Amino acid sequence: MRYRKTLPWLAAVAFLATACGGTSATGTDATSTTSSAADAPSGAEEKRNKALVLRLYTEAFNKGRTGVVKELVAADLVQHEKSVPGGADGQVELFKRLKAKIPGAVATVKHVAADRDLVAVHWHASATPDKEATGQAKVDLYRVRDGKVAEHWGITQTVPKKTASGNSLFNDVYRYPQGAPALSEEQEEKNRKFAVSAYRRLSDGDVNVIDERWDSRYYQHNPAITNGTAPLKQFLQQGAQDGASSGGDFDGGAPAAEGKTRFGHTLADGDLVWVFSSDYVVADLFRVVDGKIIEHWDVAADGQ
Repeated sequence: MRYRKTLPWLAAVAFLATACGGTSATGTDATSTTSSAADAPSGAEEKRNKALVLRLYTEAFNKGRTGVVKELVAADLVQHEKSVPGGADGQVELFKRLKAKIPGAVATVKHVAADRDLVAVHWHASATPDKEATGQAKVDLYRVRDGKVAEHWGITQTVPKKTASGNSLFNDVYRYPQGAPALSEEQEEKNRKFAVSAYRRLSDGDVNVIDERWDSRYYQHNPAITNGTAPLKQFLQQGAQDGASSGGDFDGGAPAAEGKTRFGHTLADGDLVWVFSSDYVVADLFRVVDGKIIEHWDVAADGQ
């Protein structure tokens, strides 16, 4: 549980502010769906959305084809990266700045999800992609509408040289004994609700939920904590004590209304559930296997 300005971890964001939250522009609760079932894209449409967004990395970023950006991005793209303008020009500028900061940078996509009209990408920006302890960890969230990228949020974290667990910020540790199963849309949605509600309880201070919903093996990719549920509980309890003794604010505000933490958009694709903080400066990825959370990654914007 990270109390901003005091601890280096946002794997269980405590007491998120109520100003933002939910899974839609209207700020509905994250346990609801992003649109009605009648309006939801089909699985085929989600695959097309995913393929469209991935071209931004494989063609536009890695091959320098700025024309691809203008092909894929809507002229009125809503850009939440405030340092650049909206539209295709802003997206081109983001890629240009990153390449200037990391000469020779290559985009290596680690995880990707398409859920309804949203596509989330967890990726590594580095000139030495085989060395995962280099460069930047990034998560981008896109909204796709009418075959164009219509909205974008982005989170960037500098990759540390070492992690407490020895796991990188990107790799997959858990392996299915018989290979990863194909999950139905219904199971993915069940996993989403399961992980979001578990995370909410944890964020609201209920560490006992770890015993109920986390697998004891729990593989951790946050750099500040090692594997297992016991270290997780210890870390969160220590964070709560440090936050209370310091008098610091808990993630920038008071507890959410009715004691319930609220999040930004949440997605599920395959066995992964993605949860964005309400201010879109943290993204958490949870792997759900057999009704338990077994693996976790996060990207927290530098300075948070």
